[in-house]
Amino acid sequence: MRRRFVDGREPVILTGVLFRICLLLLTGHLVGHGLAVFPPDDFDARLLAAARAETAVEPGAPDLSGTWEIHEEERTYIATLDAQGNGPYTHQGGSFTTTAVEDRVWSGTWSQPGNDREGGFEVHLSEDGLTAEGDWWYTRVGLFTDIPPRFRGGTYVFKRLRGGGAALP
Repeated sequence: MRRRFVDGREPVILTGVLFRICLLLLTGHLVGHGLAVFPPDDFDARLLAAARAETAVEPGAPDLSGTWEIHEEERTYIATLDAQGNGPYTHQGGSFTTTAVEDRVWSGTWSQPGNDREGGFEVHLSEDGLTAEGDWWYTRVGLFTDIPPRFRGGTYVFKRLRGGGAALP
């Protein structure tokens, strides 16, 4: 049975070619009015570059790459991170995204598709860059998003098992 609006009209479902045409028309309209900064032909590449730029760490930031053992109160798991501190971890299919590293304070976000949760973290790196300790918190649990900012979820202890850079300034 097809879904209909209360007045009997059928909804328009934009799929395939029709969706692409609408996207191109909308993007062209926005470009024409100075509201978009890139043409539609390289939309995906520019969008990906913008997303990476949002999570880029300042030049001279420590190298966070390597395999890290993550300890929480009740569990231990492994994270494999790139130099900027982004990458997957083994608990609930999770991943870390670093948003800043300043004065040995490493902060970012985490997400766990396995149990539909997201949050943030802030840890303090040791002088040698081999350990970090701090807090994590929730920003979303399933559909529940009305969580006070930085409401404490627990503590993290990161221990670098291999990889990474030298001592921190």
